[in-house]
Amino acid sequence: MAEHSHWLVPQLEKLSKSRPDRIDDILAVLKRERPEIFEEIVLIAIDHGHISRLQAAELLGAELQGVEFRLQVFRDAYEADAESQVIELNRQGVAHIAGKHVTVWEIVREYRQAGSVDEIRGAFPALTEGELRAALAFAGRNPDEIGSQILAYEEFVKRSHEAYPFARR
Repeated sequence: MAEHSHWLVPQLEKLSKSRPDRIDDILAVLKRERPEIFEEIVLIAIDHGHISRLQAAELLGAELQGVEFRLQVFRDAYEADAESQVIELNRQGVAHIAGKHVTVWEIVREYRQAGSVDEIRGAFPALTEGELRAALAFAGRNPDEIGSQILAYEEFVKRSHEAYPFARR
């Protein structure tokens, strides 16, 4: 099937716009015939911010607590794979979100101040929850690297304030 994805995904997107009822039919068949794939699609949609956990519970016919458990199992199972797709190193070797200019250390720095992924979503509205979690997972496996980047930034800010004491903070 992978050899078909180059044409299949764009066709499904077109079909969803021109005939949304047909996509509903496809999803109904998928839910009935391959519920594990349907569930995976729903969980990915949560991670990408396309649906809420409550909507997922309705789609899956599950309690909210069950959705939370399934989401955690899904994230644990796919964490390394997702991270490898989401995190890239730039020319300087600094980890950032693929296709975006947000570095992992910036996300971690904000996370340390806020304390939760939900709290930092507002600071990075262009990033999905999955991207934020992948950045935090990468940082968890590379704490010295990320810590030194945060420290370098904070030292730069401190030197700048000392050099320009009247500059706005």
